Amino acid sequence: SSGINAEWPLRPGLYYTVNKYVCCNEFRFGSLVGSDDKGNEYYENNDYFLGRNRWVQFKEPNWLMMKSDASDIPAEWHAWMHNMTDHTPVTHPPAERKFHMEHRANMTPIFHERYTPSTTTKPKVESWNPAQPNKIE
Repeated sequence: SSGINAEWPLRPGLYYTVNKYVCCNEFRFGSLVGSDDKGNEYYENNDYFLGRNRWVQFKEPNWLMMKSDASDIPAEWHAWMHNMTDHTPVTHPPAERKFHMEHRANMTPIFHERYTPSTTTKPKVESWNPAQPNKIE
């Protein structure tokens, strides 16, 4: 081992490397700074420009189907990813709050799981029902 924690050689094989290069058009090398409870790994290399020096490697990426989504990143890692802090949740865990919920990814693309608001108001237009006699007022 050379002591360099490179992102792509840790993944299984040549297929992963070629797939990532074709879809993302880059190879990245960096230090593993931590992982979240979903298995996503977070890397940093300060030799890259600010804004490109931190990245996430999703546990189950699928670049061809574009299933990797930024909403898969939990809130505690969001601040570190966007350079709002230099402290990772590994070195400085966030305080537990009663109102915090478990992180869920954005479910909008999944039809049966997306949020659909329901109405509590009476409709402004009533639909015609042919079985009902006409009302004359």
